Amino acid sequence: MQSVPDFINRNIWLLLEVLVCIIFYIGNRYAYQRDQAYAERLRRELVDMEYQTLNTTSDVSAKSKPSYVEKAAARNGSGLQPITEPPYRLPK
Repeated sequence: MQSVPDFINRNIWLLLEVLVCIIFYIGNRYAYQRDQAYAERLRRELVDMEYQTLNTTSDVSAKSKPSYVEKAAARNGSGLQPITEPPYRLPK
């Protein structure tokens, strides 16, 4: 019957290889979890930026409407008046 020290001496390289594989597995798992958390944070930031862009776009659209521009021009007293005649087409 073999003793434990004989078994360890004959299989030391196998045991070291298993230990190294376990260390690499654990390290890769934690790196993967860290990368997944970072990707999730970036996804949330992207969604927030999309909502912010949508809100900004709607604000710009509302402020560029002709009725808003006319009101702002009248409020500021710039003297601009809306056109009452159709535009004139220049000959070619």
